Amino acid sequence: MAQRLWKISIIPSFLFLLLLGACGGSSEESGKDNNQEGGGEDIVIDYWAAWDPGSQKAESSKEMINQYEEENPDITIDVQEINFDQMYDNLVTSINANDAPDISWGLGEWLGQFNGFGALMDLTDYVEDWEGSDQIPDNVLESLTIDGELKAVPNYLGNRGLVYNEKMLNESGIDEPPETWDELMDMDGQIEEATGKKAFGIAGAGERAPQELIMYLAQNDLELAAEMEGGMFKNTWQENSDEMERATEVFQFYKDMLDNGLINSNASAWTWQEEDTNFALGEYAMVINGPWIRDTINSEGAIDEDNVSVTSPPANEVEATFLEISPFYLYENTEHPDEVWEFAKFMLSEEFQSEVNTDDSPLSDVQGEDDWGQSFNELTEIGTAFPQVSLGGITNAMEDALAMVLVNDEDPQEAAEFLSEEINNTLQKNGEFSEE
Repeated sequence: MAQRLWKISIIPSFLFLLLLGACGGSSEESGKDNNQEGGGEDIVIDYWAAWDPGSQKAESSKEMINQYEEENPDITIDVQEINFDQMYDNLVTSINANDAPDISWGLGEWLGQFNGFGALMDLTDYVEDWEGSDQIPDNVLESLTIDGELKAVPNYLGNRGLVYNEKMLNESGIDEPPETWDELMDMDGQIEEATGKKAFGIAGAGERAPQELIMYLAQNDLELAAEMEGGMFKNTWQENSDEMERATEVFQFYKDMLDNGLINSNASAWTWQEEDTNFALGEYAMVINGPWIRDTINSEGAIDEDNVSVTSPPANEVEATFLEISPFYLYENTEHPDEVWEFAKFMLSEEFQSEVNTDDSPLSDVQGEDDWGQSFNELTEIGTAFPQVSLGGITNAMEDALAMVLVNDEDPQEAAEFLSEEINNTLQKNGEFSEE
């Protein structure tokens, strides 16, 4: 979230562990299988969601889920609302306790690890038999497939576009947003002189930072970890001088943005909150962001949404953006796989998606009500996602590499070499490294 992260009601850690202990045991004890009045099995589906309480997405989702329960009287959807900041830790705890929910929200970055835990259902046959699957772009399904098995389905997409304040650009004498890195670098003097504001925003820290970095690497035709024969992975930059040169260019781009005043000097410490809020306050003119920024713009009220437009991110070698896939994870421990799939399929229906994910649906036939949604959806075809490996150590190293150039003023090539080495160290530690 993406990365979209929402501040919502959470289950505190100590309470979560108490609840987890209370939920353990047989299905009879946990209440997952209860007899309805008059006989018959009442199937309870445990669903962990991370919507923002009170938001339109939350209210629409709840209305649609109520409708699903009315249409399926033997099904009860037990919804737990968990802050996305807490979702990962709670899921790992529940998986290790063999008490995962039946279905949950998640991030694509967790796919490799959860698959390594053996926690996820194989959804391949379900999706092949589902008529609606042709509405999901191939690269989205491929990003959720490991060793030929589909291990998740998309909940929503957080495609990243260049979101720009058209009014601010026009006040600076700029008619069109930048299409290349060089064009972006050339705009700072004009914008700051005319408006007193910075040209661009980045997240130098937190979950958003690696998501932006992988986009710039993809724009320079680079992979974090290439899949080799046998299904193992490897970072190949240090074996290929051309790749190392292009990786160095990416870190040099970050350093140049800071040194030339294109970005705020504090941006090295910005997470998604500061990046989003400062754009919505009109503190800078352009940012790589997702469709949720519209809500921040409207809640802050400092700039007019009508003055904000979306286009493809400025590119270098190739056009690319970060394809954030927020999946539905369906868990192997469920006692009702068919019913859980039917519920997931309902949430992937055109009816549900049109009500809930108007701007960020994974369905190609749900494009949003205006140009805003369509502009982001059209970027799916140039999207790149994280490799399907355990990413914890890798994303931490990506943040550290950015800090080397943005905070410590170190040489960009040293940052690239450090990241390459740390990626391979992490792959080796996790048993995912290719010796080839």
